[in-house]
Amino acid sequence: MEMRKKLLIVTQWMKMGGIEKALLAMLENIPKEKYEITVKLMTSEGELYNEIPQYIKIRNIFGNEKTVAKRMWNYIKKGDITTAFKTGLYTKLIQHANHYKQNKYYSRMAPKDNTVYDLAIAYHSPLNFPTIYVMNNIKSKKKVLWIHCDASYYEKSLRKIGERFYAKFDKIFCVSDFSVRKFVEIFPILEEKTCTFNNVVVEKKMAILSQESEGFSDKYDGTRILTVGRLSEEKGQDIIPSVMSKLVSEGFNIRWYLIGDGSTKMQLEDKIREYHLENNIILLGTKENPYPFIKDCDIYIQPSRHEAFSITVAEARAFNKPIITTNTGASEQIIHGETGLIVDFQKEQFYNAIRQLLDNKQLQLKLINGLSKQIVDTSKEMEKLYEVIESIH
Repeated sequence: MEMRKKLLIVTQWMKMGGIEKALLAMLENIPKEKYEITVKLMTSEGELYNEIPQYIKIRNIFGNEKTVAKRMWNYIKKGDITTAFKTGLYTKLIQHANHYKQNKYYSRMAPKDNTVYDLAIAYHSPLNFPTIYVMNNIKSKKKVLWIHCDASYYEKSLRKIGERFYAKFDKIFCVSDFSVRKFVEIFPILEEKTCTFNNVVVEKKMAILSQESEGFSDKYDGTRILTVGRLSEEKGQDIIPSVMSKLVSEGFNIRWYLIGDGSTKMQLEDKIREYHLENNIILLGTKENPYPFIKDCDIYIQPSRHEAFSITVAEARAFNKPIITTNTGASEQIIHGETGLIVDFQKEQFYNAIRQLLDNKQLQLKLINGLSKQIVDTSKEMEKLYEVIESIH
């Protein structure tokens, strides 16, 4: 019987988010009879932690202890004085370091892993812990860097690290053509080993999940707009109150729902109160199953400042929802005027696009019809990964 190849995937955590959902979809598509899969996490935090298939080995890199002191004491009890000392030292250094150096210190703090893998994947972004950990701490026949971001957002930091570090990876997958282009603009020499790998999205599974729990619980009879994503500066939800205020003042019967939580929640709540929109903008918090909401909304909007692929746009496409998205990597999935509307990140452009849809039901029907002719299933992308794995001897 042929030995299964050892595949390691390292990511930050399993919090509710596009990267984590894309990882789960990919894991479910990797045949367990051919590959022995290990997922390593920086922390066991996250609503999606228990969604990792049971046949996959899960390793928490820093153990299950929540405090540094407990972690150090555990190492001492095991006789690993060196790791205990490094944990204390680097914890001090991290407090005064920039983002990249913090992750570098975390990788130095991590316990040794003497396993030799066939393929190791750093699954996050080029500056984060998984990238540095896989390159510096893991023994593997081949290594892949997976980029889930617009690299130009981190250009200054990436140039400081330099192309020689990223050149050590055998393959670099970016989640959209846009993402590839931005990365290669910074490191042209890496163009040959960099290619697109769209996030795995399977329409049939989403349709099943949309029937498994309840969606909107209010009895609202107007137009429901939905946005799903982490509440953060790059996801752009802060523009919503000013756009909504103008639409409401003009008498439109609309309500904008936001699924997700994050660092800008308090600022967003303040803006909602400032514009007196408590009944028009509804924060629903994190939802483990957002599909009933996507299925039941009337318009889906992705207002991101920066986006590489956007799982949520793909999900809205699967449910044939009229979509408005910003001109980022997310827009690759949309044909303007045929399957959605593409706008720049500007209040007036969002306002005009929403008005177009509210005033023109024929346009809504045209977009829905355009979307209904597409099948949202990117599982064939997996062949690109298998090609890398099968080239290993």
